[in-house]
Amino acid sequence: MPDPEYTLVDAIAHGDPEAFEAFVKRYQGPLLNFIGRFLGDRGAAEDLTQEVFLRVYEAAHRFQERGRVSSWVFKIAYNLSVNELKRRERLRRYLGEAPPAETVFAVPMQADSASDYELQEAVASALGELSDNQRAALLLRVREGLSYREIAEALDLSVQSVDSLIFRARRHMKEALGHENKG
Repeated sequence: MPDPEYTLVDAIAHGDPEAFEAFVKRYQGPLLNFIGRFLGDRGAAEDLTQEVFLRVYEAAHRFQERGRVSSWVFKIAYNLSVNELKRRERLRRYLGEAPPAETVFAVPMQADSASDYELQEAVASALGELSDNQRAALLLRVREGLSYREIAEALDLSVQSVDSLIFRARRHMKEALGHENKG
C-alpha cells in the first residue's frame, strides 16, 4: 500500500486543489511552530510558511519517493529560514547596525503563571544561543517528533552528525536552564 503522503504529493503535482488544501492543513501548524521557534519571529514564520507551501506546490512534480515527505517539507523550511537569517545579517551590515544584543525567540503567550512564563522565556533564550543546526535538529526532534534519519535528510547531514548536534544542544539547554548535566 502506498504511503498516503506520497499519494497526496502526487495529487498536488497533478493540480488537485483538495489535496493541496489537505497538505496545508497537515503541515501548517508544524511549519509555523518550527520556523517561528527557529527564527524567533512569528510574523516572518507566517510569511515563510506560505513560501514553503508555494515551493511544495511548484516542486511537487519533482518529488521522488526516496525519503519521507515530512523530511522534504522541513528541509524546504530550514533552507528558507537559514536564508532569512542570512538576509537579515546582510541587511544589518549594509545599514551599519550593531548586532542585536539578544535575539528574541517566540515565547508562547499561554503561560498559566508567571513562573511558567519565565521558564518559557528562559527556554526561548537558550534556544537562541544554539547554532542554527543545533536549534533546527533539536526542534525537529523534540517539537516535531522526526527521527534522526528524517532530521538528517532535512538538514543534509549524516545521522551521526544529527546525534552529535542533538546531544550538544540538549547539554547546552540543561546548562542554560541551570540543570546539572547528569550522564
